[in-house]
Amino acid sequence: MSTKSNLISRREFNRRMAGLGIGLASATVFPSFSHGITESYPAGKYLDVHHHLGKEFQADPDNFSMDSIIQWMDLHSVSQTVILSAILYPFDYYSAYGRGIPDPDSLLEKFQETNGRLLPFCVVHHDAFDTEKEITKILKGFKKQGLIGFGELKPRDKAGEAGNMALDDPVMMRLYAACANVDFPVLFHIDNRFAVDTPGLPAMERVLKEFPEVNFIGHANGWWNSISGDVKKFKGYPKEKITSGGAAGRLLDEYPNMYADLSAGSGLNAITRDPEIGREFLLTHADKLMFGTDALGGEGRESHFEFYNNIDLPEDVKAKLFRDNAHRILKI
Repeated sequence: MSTKSNLISRREFNRRMAGLGIGLASATVFPSFSHGITESYPAGKYLDVHHHLGKEFQADPDNFSMDSIIQWMDLHSVSQTVILSAILYPFDYYSAYGRGIPDPDSLLEKFQETNGRLLPFCVVHHDAFDTEKEITKILKGFKKQGLIGFGELKPRDKAGEAGNMALDDPVMMRLYAACANVDFPVLFHIDNRFAVDTPGLPAMERVLKEFPEVNFIGHANGWWNSISGDVKKFKGYPKEKITSGGAAGRLLDEYPNMYADLSAGSGLNAITRDPEIGREFLLTHADKLMFGTDALGGEGRESHFEFYNNIDLPEDVKAKLFRDNAHRILKI
């Protein structure tokens, strides 16, 4: 839980908001990244819902571009890419591992220059504010500037270490409530160190029940290891056959607001460790899953394209997984 020493005063909160130009009447409002844009880019086979800026954007915050990501997208037939953790707020709460990242205004300008190809998410630090109202105000400002969601929610403390925050911790619930107020989807990194749950995903289920209006997107080892009913740990990449009764499939079945992305080693391992069951999982949950890579700054994750370029699925299912679900779920 937050302590008063960690919290920003209301006066400081308003000063920072004014400095960033978000959420206030005097703010410069950027056009939406996702609406009203003429598509002048290739339609693409994929929409990548899970990408990060990468370390190269930390090296020289005054001289950077998104060209490496755009080039990677063109190479792999990706029409649009969601950049997670793009805007970190408040900036000083992420200084331990975010030093050198360009400031939010500079990043927003660079995103705008991509004409809708790069779509940013934001993260507000769970310890920075003690009221839902304050967080809602920040998120409203970011939404006006074109941001389309919250995440990757991978809680860290101010030293940059894993936050060990239960998914249903009251501090986390306050974030979800603010996201509900602005209609932001939330993408989690679920495991035993960051956004924490346990086998069976009971905390995830409590969150789904508490916030039925929020679209939640599961990701990482805690989520994807739960494809199997015999899961015992939320780290590593199991190679055993998948058993029935996995919490991931059950939550996707039972909760209209539960979704998942197929990114990272965890997502690819879950689908490939038991190929027949993995393919059946894609077919069964074809309306709930979204293609993603977890690439960094336009580098890596070629294995995802190698696998999905060759997978044997009906074309309508491929369209849902590769693009259409993301358009619907993220409202882009």
